[in-house]
Amino acid sequence: MNSVPGTNTLLMGAPGSGKTHALRTLVAAGLEVFVIFTEPGMEVLSDVPSDKLHWHYIPPATPGWDALLDTAKKVNTMPNSTLQQLPNINAKDYSQVMDILKLCQNFTDERTGKEYGDVTTWGTDRVIVLDSLTGFNIMAMDLVVGSKPVKSLVDWGVAMDMEERTIDQLTLGTKCHFVLTAHLDKQVDEVMGGVNIVPNALGRKIGPSLGRFFSDVILCQRTTEGWTWSTSNDKADLKARNIQWKDGQIPSFVPLIQHWKNKQTT
Repeated sequence: MNSVPGTNTLLMGAPGSGKTHALRTLVAAGLEVFVIFTEPGMEVLSDVPSDKLHWHYIPPATPGWDALLDTAKKVNTMPNSTLQQLPNINAKDYSQVMDILKLCQNFTDERTGKEYGDVTTWGTDRVIVLDSLTGFNIMAMDLVVGSKPVKSLVDWGVAMDMEERTIDQLTLGTKCHFVLTAHLDKQVDEVMGGVNIVPNALGRKIGPSLGRFFSDVILCQRTTEGWTWSTSNDKADLKARNIQWKDGQIPSFVPLIQHWKNKQTT
């Protein structure tokens, strides 16, 4: 096992910008790939052999019509002040964050049923992927409030802390490579003016600082001819430790992983 930790890569982009499709290039880069899907996307990678790419799908909760009806009745009969003071509603139906944490403790391939153990014990021949942060955003809030319709500042703070701790564990607590995909948010820069592109995370504080423990932060873009990667967009805080500083790059992990491997032999 390599003593140097693997790469941490954040891929952010709009829907349809090729984030999930690019994951297949991790196989071409010589890695054994493990994906936690929080949104449908498996069909994009379904042609990759099951011995090279493993996945498990854990979507945000959809507890059913009875739970929605129960929440609707509360909204219809209670004032907002009372709704805000309610404890989490139907909490037992909203345990998906815990399901993801348990999966990281012992990854089970949904395609084959095979178990692969704790991701923190894996070496740099493997990569764990969370696709995407958007689904995890929903899960983290649901974990705190269930289906409570009014969220307090305390609720937001607890959910944000849970999200940060999970990402920190995956970036700092693992030796294997890690990839996180995220959709985009736009925030006004209150200091310099203008609008910045940030990952769509819970609240407005996590997104701008999310890249701090990632070695590479890449903006995925869609063009008329396909998809490209950028590390030079001046509206986003991007990083390039294992990839070139330029726009219009081929959306592939192969040169990124190869550059990381080359540094281990020099």
